[in-house]
Amino acid sequence: MNIKDIIFKASAMLVVVGALLPLFLFEEWVPYIFAVGAAGMSVIRLITPYRGKNTRMRRLVLIELLATLMLIFASYLMFKGGNDWIVLLTISAFLQLYTSIAIPRARETEE
Repeated sequence: MNIKDIIFKASAMLVVVGALLPLFLFEEWVPYIFAVGAAGMSVIRLITPYRGKNTRMRRLVLIELLATLMLIFASYLMFKGGNDWIVLLTISAFLQLYTSIAIPRARETEE
């Protein structure tokens, strides 16, 4: 396991914790946890692009990147207040779930 994987997994845990804490706490520091996690996930996804020639894999990696960038916008909405960030978080979660299933299948067919 390399440093990128560790940072990505820690960032994903921060996003989960930052998304669950508003259910229990109404503190002003809670959105910072979510924002740091979203930023960490986005940076890791930005610095590890797909360099292959498979167009399906390129599309799936771009969908993954879009989903993590949606997390950054969700953190902005979280800072603004209200519950609009939940919609973006849900869409992002579904996109990431889809790509987490589709990318391994695309890699199998690529090999």
